[in-house]
Amino acid sequence: FIASFPTIAALAAVSEDAVLAHWSGLGYYSRARNLHRAAQLIMQRHEGKFPQHFEDILALPGIGRSTAAAISAFAFHERRAILDGNVKRLLARHRAVEGYTGEKKIEDQLWQHAEALLSQRDIAPYTQGLMDLGTLICTRSKPQCPACPLQADCMAYHNGLVARLPTPRPRKALPEKHSTFLLLLNGPDILLEKRPANGIWGGLWCPPQIDSQFSG
Repeated sequence: FIASFPTIAALAAVSEDAVLAHWSGLGYYSRARNLHRAAQLIMQRHEGKFPQHFEDILALPGIGRSTAAAISAFAFHERRAILDGNVKRLLARHRAVEGYTGEKKIEDQLWQHAEALLSQRDIAPYTQGLMDLGTLICTRSKPQCPACPLQADCMAYHNGLVARLPTPRPRKALPEKHSTFLLLLNGPDILLEKRPANGIWGGLWCPPQIDSQFSG
């Protein structure tokens, strides 16, 4: 993918279908569409140069608050707090925050802690250190508490809450989708239609769908 689109301009210049074809096998296709739209916006609004201001980075498709902050910290050494999944787990244990971290009220608490604990200097290594602690030490299962440099003031560790935190995501019934597709053949050819950008299989080519319903 990178070899095919080595620059922002190269990515912005091609069609969405070309981008999705090169993205095949690399995961969620929405990421490819967001990269493509972001490249086009950078060409239109920033003369082809990646923006350096946090608000401009945050305005790009597919980039949320934590990702924009990480880019600002690593690329431009701007003092910004991050809160990715690993850091949420780390802070939930360090500050003994109970409640599902994906819930807005709990997430807001974690953002407050992330801002309050933010280093005054060396923001890039501090940010990398947080990510590494969450990935290698404060893991989801079997966290390496004896090796953790935050053990001395970790509230979960001292109150025996490490195994309970962060609070697991509430279980929800998985929906079932029932669909009927037409398989229309003409010799070696198969009729396909491009799906809407939003929803399941967004932007991909599929046989025509004539019926669908949700249950559960």
